[in-house]
Amino acid sequence: MTDLERKLAEALRGQAGEVTPNLDAAWAEQQRRQRRRPRRHRAAVWGAPLAAVLVVLTSVLLATQLNTAEPPPPPPAAKPGQELVLGKPEIAPKNLAGGDQPVAITDFPGQTDLWTSYATDPTGPGGQRWFCVETYAKGAGYGGDGSQFGIESPSCVPRSEGVVRAGYVGKDGGPLPAGKAVVLADPAVRGLRLYDEAGDLSQAKEVGTLGRDRLFLADVKPGSPPVRFEVS
Repeated sequence: MTDLERKLAEALRGQAGEVTPNLDAAWAEQQRRQRRRPRRHRAAVWGAPLAAVLVVLTSVLLATQLNTAEPPPPPPAAKPGQELVLGKPEIAPKNLAGGDQPVAITDFPGQTDLWTSYATDPTGPGGQRWFCVETYAKGAGYGGDGSQFGIESPSCVPRSEGVVRAGYVGKDGGPLPAGKAVVLADPAVRGLRLYDEAGDLSQAKEVGTLGRDRLFLADVKPGSPPVRFEVS
């Protein structure tokens, strides 16, 4: 081969190298482009599965709360009857007089003697009618020679014109023993039921009439006076 031919061959090989694909360089460029994909595209790829997981977790959490939540408390039970409002007793009010025939309502033991409680309905100044409970020695009769029991006899409360006219709850040292309650009610009342704050029932028993009104006596829990009533 002459020098001219050798130079021509080398020139042709150089041109061929320039157009031959460089596979290594092409692969490296492709990897570089993939690493530079937009962040929004990568976020979309990961965001959809993450959102699905959050939906499932939220549903499970709500179901767990519904299953473990305590049921609401039941509404309070309706209280029976009507509110019973008894006046505060006054001991031996002045200027009381008259009234219907006293009624013996119960006997009870004192320290040494037996005593009888009486219900009376005197009238005070201005025509105000009162309901009183007084105590005398048993057998002596109302206003008899026997001395009165304790220092709170008579104990009196103003009368009203409601279905329940008046009432008195017994106490130690009072004219009616603890554990008893006496109520004066309208003549139309045939039955009387008393309830304390806890709703416990005391069935009252009619023990007489004071004038035209009816007298009822009930056994009540000491320290838990009646606060509501029903009539029939």
